[in-house]
Amino acid sequence: MMRWQLLQGDVLLGELSEYGCDQPFFLAHFTPGPGWEDVRLLFERMAAYRGPDPDGLRFVAMAKPLHDLGLTLAPVDVRQAPLRLFTDGTVRISGVEARLRY
Repeated sequence: MMRWQLLQGDVLLGELSEYGCDQPFFLAHFTPGPGWEDVRLLFERMAAYRGPDPDGLRFVAMAKPLHDLGLTLAPVDVRQAPLRLFTDGTVRISGVEARLRY
């Protein structure tokens, strides 16, 4: 299973350790890093997102602030290019649990 660092530039926001799969998502444990508090509320809003959104505008409005941060997921144990969030994949973090799709 993969381990990822969630980064904003060189700032470590946290680490994700995959432990399973619930297609189409990979399930991961999340460990906050030094930069987590600066983005925590944005991720909490995204985790709480529920309900009808036929045209997707609610999701876009909620995800745009996270997208604008230029976040990446960098693999820890393998030589692979980092994933750009909301371009190459998405992650939803709720407490110590994360769901990753790439």
